[in-house]
Amino acid sequence: MKLYSPEEIYCLYKESLIYEHEEFNVRGFDKICTAKSQWNEEQSYCARNLSSGITLFLKDEQTFIDHQIMVEHDDDNYLTAKFYLSGYHSVICPGIDGIEPEYAETKGQNYLFYLPDIREIEQSWAGDYLQRLSLFIDLSYVTNLASELNTAPEKLQALIENQNPQRFHFNVGRIIPQMRTIIQQIWHHPYQGAIARMYLEAKVTELLILQLSQLTESGLDRAKTTLQSKSIDRVHHAREILAARLENPPSILELTRQVRLCDRTLRRGFRELFGTTIIGYLTSLRMEQAERLLREGKLSICEVANSVGYSHLGHFSAAFKRQFGITPSQCLAGEKRLKI
Repeated sequence: MKLYSPEEIYCLYKESLIYEHEEFNVRGFDKICTAKSQWNEEQSYCARNLSSGITLFLKDEQTFIDHQIMVEHDDDNYLTAKFYLSGYHSVICPGIDGIEPEYAETKGQNYLFYLPDIREIEQSWAGDYLQRLSLFIDLSYVTNLASELNTAPEKLQALIENQNPQRFHFNVGRIIPQMRTIIQQIWHHPYQGAIARMYLEAKVTELLILQLSQLTESGLDRAKTTLQSKSIDRVHHAREILAARLENPPSILELTRQVRLCDRTLRRGFRELFGTTIIGYLTSLRMEQAERLLREGKLSICEVANSVGYSHLGHFSAAFKRQFGITPSQCLAGEKRLKI
């Protein structure tokens, strides 16, 4: 995969631009941009200077070409929160203390991180459909909001108290139903003008409070868990096996034997570590793969269903519609998913 600088990718994007439409001061957002090029099709919403120093950014993007970009984070002093409704974001970030050299942010999860003054490679994959809400939060706002989070992880506590904060990247957990509702309200609200701005500020604050609360609770839960590190590794191995065998997945009994865990521990591990059941995780993976194949347009619906392990077309269509709110035929015709 070719590596580009931000300047190179911007020039190539502009050269291949098919259309670009910008609106300003609409629905409380400073800017709404809709564009399509050979690289991607994207709609983005940006609202700056909310709630004493929060910037809100929404992205809805379909990627057409594999590419990676070298990105340099400046030393702006802010905390970043991200909520992935769809899609996959992989990062190569070597040589940073406390940060995995390669990590990914994925659908259904929310993240909180502080990564100033670093260089990293961000990777995008053809066929990926990304829906993400991001918050860029001034540290003074975090201090005022979370001064009593004495149960937060040590690195976040140091950031809150401004005691030589170190870089960190937390996977806070799954996007809970309350978060999803707020994100849908932010994305689709009907207001205009000052009322829209007030609405966005209130919802952003509500969303951030839920995330910080989840972070605090998850820290306490991890302290109480009875899963040993060896069992955690085996649960992750089970997830990797499922991801590699979408067309012909192992039974739960076979999976327990492969990773050498009892049924009860494996099921509990999926709930604690990934916020879902084994079957729920497998179904979600299958549907994401199916959507990518349908949007590529190279296979029929029946062929796509078979490729992700469904022999009954009706069962495949029902599962697809439950996850995305549209049928496979609507997806093949280019309609965007309704559920976010």
